[in-house]
Amino acid sequence: MKTGKMLPSIGFCSDENQGYCTILITKHFRCFPFNHGYIGGIMALDRHGPHAAHGDDMVIIHAPHVGYDPVNETYGSYRRSQSSKEDYKSTCCGKVAGVCAPYKAAYESALNRLRCLLLPDGSVEISVSNTMMLEPEEENKCKAALLLNYDKLFAKCDDGSFSSPECRRSTSLVYRASDSFAAAYKLAIEDEKAKKVAASIRLEDSDLESGEDGVYTGALSWKFGLPGQSKRLKGWRKLSEPVLKHLLSSEMFYFKTDNLHGEKHRLERTLLPQMPHLLTMPYDIELSGALLCMQSEFDRTTHSVSKDPAYKNKNLLLISGLNIDISPDEGNQEAFPTTMFLPWAAYIQLASGERRVLEQPDIVQLLFAQDTETPDAIDYQQSIQELFDRKRKCVAFFDRASNSVKSAQVL
Repeated sequence: MKTGKMLPSIGFCSDENQGYCTILITKHFRCFPFNHGYIGGIMALDRHGPHAAHGDDMVIIHAPHVGYDPVNETYGSYRRSQSSKEDYKSTCCGKVAGVCAPYKAAYESALNRLRCLLLPDGSVEISVSNTMMLEPEEENKCKAALLLNYDKLFAKCDDGSFSSPECRRSTSLVYRASDSFAAAYKLAIEDEKAKKVAASIRLEDSDLESGEDGVYTGALSWKFGLPGQSKRLKGWRKLSEPVLKHLLSSEMFYFKTDNLHGEKHRLERTLLPQMPHLLTMPYDIELSGALLCMQSEFDRTTHSVSKDPAYKNKNLLLISGLNIDISPDEGNQEAFPTTMFLPWAAYIQLASGERRVLEQPDIVQLLFAQDTETPDAIDYQQSIQELFDRKRKCVAFFDRASNSVKSAQVL
């Protein structure tokens, strides 16, 4: 690759905090980069032809991004210095957060609509909201429809079919839990009790509440009863409780939705199969979502550029990573906030036809072997001064009124 003959292209999100990265690329490549990116860090793979036609050698730098709060050490938010609101922060990347938001809301709602009860015989019952038992076709009319994996949650009969509900209520159904789920639930309860004992916290009977006559009034006793005939159960516990939330793990549910066609919904199509994992992992969902987008788009772009005739007989470097935007301190008026680039993988295609993929350890080793100074980098201040000092060329337009060509005035 020759200095001044390389045309970089960026696959960044549209956020304003990606500007400094673009300025640095312009400085070191001596030209403003071509644009391969959509909002959210999705790559526009229909732009290879124009990119390849504008230079001799090609570089594509792809990077979704995520905000980072150094005070709280959390990902997904960024302080917007241009806002007059006091200490104003917003999601970053907002596109990733926006895509995940309805699925996160559906997951949190499901946790509140699932209740469990430990019975005296050691078995566990699960109360499920009726709306969660809809057929996929009906539930799928809603955005971000969460569907339960019955095989993991509910007990089966000897023939492999699901048993009938233990009880039908006006707004919910009660099922016997599967052995695996019951074991996990009881383990969570025992762990909670053990921690309370260790912390010298008084234990309460949270399994059930007896009637005034001391008779257990579980699901079976009011299965065919009228409202008010039995005492209300105390032992039912929502899965939204912190000690139980982990029980609705990624294999217990999935999402299904329609109308995700076109580039507009590519990020959502990328995240959707992994959404249960994104919601249940102990990491900030904006970070996990951005990393997933980074990995998926690198793979997709590598296959695309390797087959595109526009890059044939050209030297090409594609590198993907994650831009981590360090949220500025309150009152910080620096023009360029800090952004860190976390490399993931690279693809090299030479004009001779040689091709190879560089994995993360190889990229890191190569990057640290480079000089920290680029002798061919442009001096912004000097270049802009030269732009104003030299005589500007005039732009000519045809003036219909005078039927002649005139030059535009220059300020």
